[in-house]
Amino acid sequence: MDYKKVFKIILIIFVAIFLGTIIDYIVHQTDPRFSVAFWYFPHKIFYGTLWATVAFFVARKFTKKWLELAFICSFAPALILQTMYFTQMHLALNVVLLFLVLHFFMFLAPMIPLFKKYQNLFV
Repeated sequence: MDYKKVFKIILIIFVAIFLGTIIDYIVHQTDPRFSVAFWYFPHKIFYGTLWATVAFFVARKFTKKWLELAFICSFAPALILQTMYFTQMHLALNVVLLFLVLHFFMFLAPMIPLFKKYQNLFV
């Protein structure tokens, strides 16, 4: 695989995670119980991109279907980040579980159109 293609894939994943994080920021502003420190959002972008990229390249060995890759690349960072936040006791369990589901869909919303548009990179 050439470096330009890898860079484009990582960039697409970054954009999807970034857009998902914007959605996440809006949701966190809806209720004081969901309040988090600002560093949480750049952290989510960096580590979300990292874990979604790792998930992409592992999953790509098993599937080249863009929709399956979008689901995997949305679920992996949601699960890993929420597990980390729970073990570090940043959020209560009920909030962690709620945001596990919400983050999956927040990442999936931009991931689906981006992966569909650039599906030629995944074959």
